Amino acid sequence: MRIFNRYYSAYHLLLPLVDLGVALAIAGVGRLVIDSPRFYDDSQWFRYLIQGGAVGVIVVIVFYYTDLYSIDSTFPGRDWVLRLITGLGITCLLLGGLSQVMPRPAWREISLTSMLLIGVGLFVWRIQFTNILKRRTICGKILIVGTQSIGQIIAEELHRCRHLAMDVVGFVGFQAGQMQLSYGNPTKVTLPVFARHSTIEVVESKGVDRILVDGPESCENFPAQDLVMLRLRGVPVEDCHHFYERIMGKIPTTDLHPSWIILSEGFRRNRWISFTKRAVDVVVSTVGLILAVPVAILAAIAIKLDSHGPVIYSQERVGEHERRFNLYKFRSMQHQAEAASGPVWAAQNDPRVTRVGKILRKLRIDEIPQMVNVLKGEMSFVGPRPERAFFVAKLKEKIPYYHLRFSVKPGITGWAQISYPYGDSEEDAIEKLHYDLYYVKNISAMFDLQIIFETLKIVLLRRGAQ
Repeated sequence: MRIFNRYYSAYHLLLPLVDLGVALAIAGVGRLVIDSPRFYDDSQWFRYLIQGGAVGVIVVIVFYYTDLYSIDSTFPGRDWVLRLITGLGITCLLLGGLSQVMPRPAWREISLTSMLLIGVGLFVWRIQFTNILKRRTICGKILIVGTQSIGQIIAEELHRCRHLAMDVVGFVGFQAGQMQLSYGNPTKVTLPVFARHSTIEVVESKGVDRILVDGPESCENFPAQDLVMLRLRGVPVEDCHHFYERIMGKIPTTDLHPSWIILSEGFRRNRWISFTKRAVDVVVSTVGLILAVPVAILAAIAIKLDSHGPVIYSQERVGEHERRFNLYKFRSMQHQAEAASGPVWAAQNDPRVTRVGKILRKLRIDEIPQMVNVLKGEMSFVGPRPERAFFVAKLKEKIPYYHLRFSVKPGITGWAQISYPYGDSEEDAIEKLHYDLYYVKNISAMFDLQIIFETLKIVLLRRGAQ
């Protein structure tokens, strides 16, 4: 199921829904059972249920921002227990603060005992959720028609992301055989390749419930008539790139033809989208700059005391329609760090970064001056990261569709930044382009707000900075 711009499996949805239910049951229904002999007013029941629901919503929001809804992070361990304790602690603090400002006294009746019971209930439920994940079964069987690279990439991704509960039963090619996937090391994963004439038989015998097509030109004697018959029988048939985009939230350039971009929905540009996106940029950047003033002053003092050079660092970047502009940042590297080497990728544990710079980068404080670029209209708050002209020239030559990044304004944060770790190579640039193309295709003010909220989560967890 796709909600906003991400695909969520049943497991993704089950986790927060049951968290909400556990908190509601303990904070609301549990208190009703205990206090029912003393109350005969139906309004009291309604009040407790509303209160329990509010507690559940707060729990879900806090757990989201403490990264307790990442399926890959749900298995019990030291970090998982620490995150759970942290989430419950923050929830208690928020409820304590609410109890002091809410006019209704009922909020002050939420006891520490109730929160402890909620904590125990959530801990037990999440242990059970782990067992559910371990016993999960495949509920979606996929057949890929064609043997292009995009089909192999999909098979590899679905094999890696087992929580999606989808599996590729094989491929349809010119003749029967086998195909080995890159994933599955140290034991290689091999899938069968079925002959073109056996398409209907494979669908029936393997219980296939979705067919993906990676392009008619990829399979000699393409089984068009068989696919028509299967489609009329109710078996969904979908293009590989559309499926990958929908499930993974990115658009791979592998085997991507210009006709796919031309004919697909999205890549819209109209005045309403431009107006609402600009409104979000101005409001968020203005509020952000006002709130950041105390932090910015402390950062400027720390930079001056730590190393020689200017506080604000200006560097030429490539923006919308490949127009160049000067991007502003708090200086986090040694002054004239590239005087000898010339332009190079920023790397992990980069020796050019100063002591204060490491802190600024980790907390994303060095990005604050870029909000001035946003107010000037040179950047958007959300968009592909602006790159330097030296790297743009190289990447445009080597990476297909790289120029499409410049059809929108660059951003302080973006879909690629929240979806992929910090990159310092051409391979990383290719992977980030896949996310940037997804953003360009689905651009909207609501998408920007979603990215901003998720960026806040990443900043709080201090992930991805270099």
